[in-house]
Amino acid sequence: MIRIVYIFAFLFCQLLANNKIESSVSFEYWINEDLRLFVFQDVIDIEIEDDIIEISASDWFGEILLNESIEYENQSFIPNNLFTSILSFQSITKEDEWLYDFTLLDGEKVAVRYLFSKEVEDLRLYRLDIKQIDKGYVDNKINSVILDSDVIMIWTDLNKSICKVGFVYKNSTYVVEKNED
Repeated sequence: MIRIVYIFAFLFCQLLANNKIESSVSFEYWINEDLRLFVFQDVIDIEIEDDIIEISASDWFGEILLNESIEYENQSFIPNNLFTSILSFQSITKEDEWLYDFTLLDGEKVAVRYLFSKEVEDLRLYRLDIKQIDKGYVDNKINSVILDSDVIMIWTDLNKSICKVGFVYKNSTYVVEKNED
């Protein structure tokens, strides 16, 4: 009987400990800082579960942008992984200084800096700067997008918990938001 209780408790803990993160990406086109021309909501889905990352199109426009689904296995999603810390909408701990203990996917070492920009409607806006520590060829599409982005914007609440992330990549804006269940 005790074994059954232990097995049940173990399975229940496994269900609670399932680290699944789901986010969606919207595509926005801005003419200037104040004029957004159009938005396509939820065109790309991002799912992180255990050590696997899957990025897939959720509609026809997402298929045009993405071309093919992307999957990376055996990733280390430790707390200092920039990709997962942003997508799990953690808090910004330090601002306006370089932090050298972050990685991207495949263990790519980077330094990051959150620069406070302004406060707008109960949100704090930051610019995220990223420096690649070991300069070299990047063979990972996700890392390439992050490293080659023109601007990365981070919106937080007043407690500095990340609410959404915006990437300006090749003159187009992609906004990542957490899927609410």
